[in-house]
Amino acid sequence: MEPKVIEGTWEEVTRRSHELAGHRVRLTVLSAPTSQEQADEAAFKQHLLEAGLISRLPELPAEADDEDDAPIDVAGEPLSETVLRERR
Repeated sequence: MEPKVIEGTWEEVTRRSHELAGHRVRLTVLSAPTSQEQADEAAFKQHLLEAGLISRLPELPAEADDEDDAPIDVAGEPLSETVLRERR
């Protein structure tokens, strides 16, 4: 089985626990941005707005990991293998 990468907040990952049941997992805790990094990012976004390079900041969806977007099992060869085979 090829390793599967699931990245997100702890809450987002635990909502997908049904996918991980019975599997060995490796957890890497990534550091959260510091308040200075968050302030720097906010200042950069404000600069982009003031410079007219962007007209507005995108709104983040309330739920980025929608369960309706879960992968669907499809019979047959994986699409990635089909693409690679056809490009040869």
